[in-house]
Amino acid sequence: MIVPGPALQAALLMTLSAAISAVVNVLIRLCADAGIHPFEVAFFRSAFGFLAMAAVVLATEREIPRTAALPQLGFSALFHLMAMLSFFYGLTLIPLSDSAALTFTAPLFGTLAAAFFLGEKVHARRWLAIAIGFGGVLIVLRPGVVPIGLGPALVLFSTVAFAGVTVLVKRMAATERTPTVVFYQSLLMSFLTLPPALLVWKAPDPLSFALLAAIGALSTLGWICFTRAFALADASAILPLEFTRLPFVAVLAYLVFAEVPDLWVWIGAVVIFGSSLSIAHRENAAARRR
Repeated sequence: MIVPGPALQAALLMTLSAAISAVVNVLIRLCADAGIHPFEVAFFRSAFGFLAMAAVVLATEREIPRTAALPQLGFSALFHLMAMLSFFYGLTLIPLSDSAALTFTAPLFGTLAAAFFLGEKVHARRWLAIAIGFGGVLIVLRPGVVPIGLGPALVLFSTVAFAGVTVLVKRMAATERTPTVVFYQSLLMSFLTLPPALLVWKAPDPLSFALLAAIGALSTLGWICFTRAFALADASAILPLEFTRLPFVAVLAYLVFAEVPDLWVWIGAVVIFGSSLSIAHRENAAARRR
């Protein structure tokens, strides 16, 4: 049996992660169409995601991981809560392709957060990439031509909140392993998403329950594929494959919901992703120099 090399394995895992993310977004929309509120979907995603992550950790490490970073994990979980609730709710208000394009802004906000809160130096080329990326956002949203509703605002807010998660995870990376961070963050998220879910609770029918379980399990599988891909290859080599998430979303949105993204979404997504990729490439080069 021929085993693919690390670079090919990383490419396949990154592509699989993008495909899984597209499927999860479709399942979230299907749950909303079935009458399950996005806040309740967020709770089940966190709970089932924690169960899946706990199974992985216990199977590989045979014990519950220890951590000395509970305060940082708590703040990270709060930012993650805001990101998840706003994204899941926004996902039900705008076309799936639009939401996928706007989520490519995450590295832009992450760079800004690292500059302002971690004191990382951002040179002129990165500022230019950030400006170009936000120009791509304007192409997608076309303010003044198309009304900017609550949906795009929530999706963009979710990327801002997730930038806070990125900053805190970077701080914890010096002392905590990734599985430990994800294990405890999933646990905390299960508790934090429960109160909002109870406010809008509706007992899911068997089909909806299966969809919710699939969202949690697939989200965890996608995270494992994503992190494993980065362990096998340089970020600059595999990050371009994350853009495959948009065509995956576009195809599924058309097949399931008859949504057709317009040309501006594709153009804006290319601009946003290109600027994000430039930032990631420069960060990777700087890390190598260090």
